[in-house]
Amino acid sequence: GARVPTIVFHGDGDRTVHPLNGERVAAQALPGPGLTETVTRGESPGGIGWTRSVHADAAGRGIVEKWVLHGAGHAWSGGSSDGSYTEPRGPDASAEMLRFFREHARAG
Repeated sequence: GARVPTIVFHGDGDRTVHPLNGERVAAQALPGPGLTETVTRGESPGGIGWTRSVHADAAGRGIVEKWVLHGAGHAWSGGSSDGSYTEPRGPDASAEMLRFFREHARAG
């Protein structure tokens, strides 16, 4: 199938949208065999632990990237504490998405 770059963030403590939804979105985005998976774990400066899984092609370019935020609920990770449905302690999802999609920018 076509390779559509996909990045997913989901809190494993989300009680509004079941975390299995994030798993399924990432699984459906996989274009088929031939990708390698690398898993890294860390903690944001605000104290939210995370697991990041990257499925990369033979050139090492991540095609599907999934972030599981441990203990996070239904909120935008890294969002401002002034907003609603934000988790300011988490990794900055906006910055990570910009990084990811810049890596996949098409020359035009």
